Amino acid sequence: MKLARRDALRGTAAMAAAALIGGRALAATDAIRLICGFGVGNPTDLCAQLIQDGFSTALNEPVEFDYTLGQAGGRAALEVIDAAPDGRMLLIAEILNLVLQETPAEPLLSRLQPIAKITRGFSTALAVNELSEIRDWPGLLAAARSNRLRAATTGRDSTIGLLLALVERRMNLSFEAIEVSGTNAAVDMLLTRRADIAVVDTRTALLHNGRNRTKLRVLATSGARRSPQLPDVPTLAELAGDPKLAYTISFGLFAPLATPSAVAHRLTAALLGLRNDKSVQTQARLANIPLQLDGPAAVAEAVARDRRVAADIAG
Repeated sequence: MKLARRDALRGTAAMAAAALIGGRALAATDAIRLICGFGVGNPTDLCAQLIQDGFSTALNEPVEFDYTLGQAGGRAALEVIDAAPDGRMLLIAEILNLVLQETPAEPLLSRLQPIAKITRGFSTALAVNELSEIRDWPGLLAAARSNRLRAATTGRDSTIGLLLALVERRMNLSFEAIEVSGTNAAVDMLLTRRADIAVVDTRTALLHNGRNRTKLRVLATSGARRSPQLPDVPTLAELAGDPKLAYTISFGLFAPLATPSAVAHRLTAALLGLRNDKSVQTQARLANIPLQLDGPAAVAEAVARDRRVAADIAG
């Protein structure tokens, strides 16, 4: 959705909230809200934009999305967990991130009800500026062992930064971590030579290389198999000889746990109806988002897989 339209919708909601009639806000405040835990331009935000209009049409009611930032997506999850279980507030999130952000004291996924899986998994990538003297994986190992390289990362406990942590542990390397707010900031660090390497989602690297003169050179990715768009780039699992190191990021939609089954089924059916929406599919291809809509069982499978990944990584 274009920014102007999004701002207009927010303005409408604000006016409705201010105009109370008999103690009840106008209908615009009754829109279904998709809550994103990360900011504008993040893949979570892009997934929300992709499904918003079609979801609204299928439900025959307004659907808006908003942001609750903080705690690496945890605040957004908690907001939805604490919301009324009426299907009016939903969480759109990276499934692996919810797994990583859980603690014994504050579980997240056990307090959420899966509605639908929105994407296939996509990998993360370790990249350098194409002008770098580091040409390939052996070159990275040699450079990292002779000098402490600066690495732009979203954090070692983030779904993207996790790749850097795995490389350090399995390859017995140590980088000077420079934490950034997102993958675009990581790319900027590479382009301006403030970082020697960066971890980004593979989608960002491919989109950047398709649009910009100075390219990124991808040295390795996190998936179980090589990316079809990067057939010459090895995976970390391949390089380490350990398939348990492979991981990808997929996105899901969640409601509060106590949401009635009839409400949840209606939401799921509306989303699955977008499978044949050519406009949505076209937008997904243009944004390089691996859109694939599946039901709650697929979310449960992804959660189980990501928990295995997190357990393997932990030790």
